Amino acid sequence: MVRYTLISIFIVLFLYAQEKSPQKKPPTVITADKVEYYSKEKLVIYRGNVEVNRGDIYLKADSLKIFLDDRSDISKILAMGNVYFKQNNRWGRSNEVEYIKDHDVIIMKGKAEVHQDKNSVEGEIIYYYITEEKAISTGQKDRVRSIFFPKESGDR
Repeated sequence: MVRYTLISIFIVLFLYAQEKSPQKKPPTVITADKVEYYSKEKLVIYRGNVEVNRGDIYLKADSLKIFLDDRSDISKILAMGNVYFKQNNRWGRSNEVEYIKDHDVIIMKGKAEVHQDKNSVEGEIIYYYITEEKAISTGQKDRVRSIFFPKESGDR
């Protein structure tokens, strides 16, 4: 159960995932040193010290690319370089994080790791299929590693 809980946290880790709740969504605030908008390519690029805040979700990266579809909705998001995210007692990092809306998948690449309290999962690539609530962690150069601590008495 602890393993499932740790892996399933991906669904709430990123602002990328679409909220399924009918409640009002908090605004997303993105700050960066520079922003570029390419109308014909339907692309927005944030560069330099990029920080994203949405409710209790925080994301930091060197750059962030937002790809738009024909209706100007987000189709893909790519955070690159020293990617770090945090939400409550969960945090993670990797070299790159990609969200692909059509496939409803989040892909963390390059020394990917996710932590919840003292527990962690690490791998070269971590895939999280949001709709299926399924995660796959793979190693290429190194093996996948998970660390799970037993619950203290009185913990639920």
